[in-house]
Amino acid sequence: MTSRIITTSQTIGPSSPEHSAFFALVEDAKALSDKTIALRALVDHHRVTYWSVIRPLQQRQAGLKRAIVVMLDKKLTELVLSAKQQRLLKRIICRAARDFAMQGDDEMRILHDKHSEETLTEIEKAQAAEAQAHLEQMMGESLAGDEEFDSIDDVLHAGIERMRKQAQAREKIKEKRRKRSGKSASGSGLDALAFGTKESLRAIYRQLASALHPDREANPSKRLQKTKLMSAANTAYSSGDLLALLQLQMEANLNEAQLAANLTADKISAYSALLQQKLYHLQRAHRDLEIETVAEFVLPSAVSITAPLLKSHLNKTQRDLQSNINDLKADMVSMTTSAGLKRWLKEQAEFDSI
Repeated sequence: MTSRIITTSQTIGPSSPEHSAFFALVEDAKALSDKTIALRALVDHHRVTYWSVIRPLQQRQAGLKRAIVVMLDKKLTELVLSAKQQRLLKRIICRAARDFAMQGDDEMRILHDKHSEETLTEIEKAQAAEAQAHLEQMMGESLAGDEEFDSIDDVLHAGIERMRKQAQAREKIKEKRRKRSGKSASGSGLDALAFGTKESLRAIYRQLASALHPDREANPSKRLQKTKLMSAANTAYSSGDLLALLQLQMEANLNEAQLAANLTADKISAYSALLQQKLYHLQRAHRDLEIETVAEFVLPSAVSITAPLLKSHLNKTQRDLQSNINDLKADMVSMTTSAGLKRWLKEQAEFDSI
């Protein structure tokens, strides 16, 4: 008689530390995913206020500032001003016109160059050269040889591209070292137990299908909930999302023995490693969303983004913009007379000296 030796993977018991740690990891990933979804919904909700209330006020503010720049340019030729007043007025025009020119306003670029000792193009090239020297010192190599950059944006783009190439070169070196040591980039056998493993997906999906089958539920409300969960399970299975299936297992209120049934020792080890990777990417995505929100709404850095914070910040921004618009209107009225313009210039000189 011939005998067969059947090798089976060790099954983790439902109350084992490995099992508890693994599903704690699943819960952490789900909690962070839910947190990111909630933050995105919060941002989308307040973005409506920003675009319907704040943005029109910003445009009105910019329109008034631009009109003041044009008015001041005319006043330079219409009024008799001292040399000191003329220098101050030109500095104010150049500073304001430069901001508009940097946004693509060609008329304001011409107005800036009209009153400035240096053209905006010359200023931009000087700034680009300074930024290029700083980046080259930091990176230890030239960005573009003898080529000159026209703006800081051009320098930054070149720097990012050079850093990307440096990262690729480092990765190639690491890959060669891995090959020499007999290790592939995937490492530690995770490929065989990746999230998309059909056998694992199928086993968990079948377990969910059995537990969530709507036809086996008499209670209408529970049947509706199971139908919803089953639909989510179908989507997760068809897209090969093991994390979503594991989360649905927990939402389906399966007992510990059922949850552990598909988790052998080798699988739980590999899945834990992959979940750690998933958690890392979720953390990065959440942090990126926070950074984008801070930049979009001009929030203070290192704050916890909440509904009360966003509402309070938008309300304050609205009040500040409206107040500034009123001040700009008052300034335009004051500037219509020679005495009023000179008073305004005196205030600006005092402000600049602070």
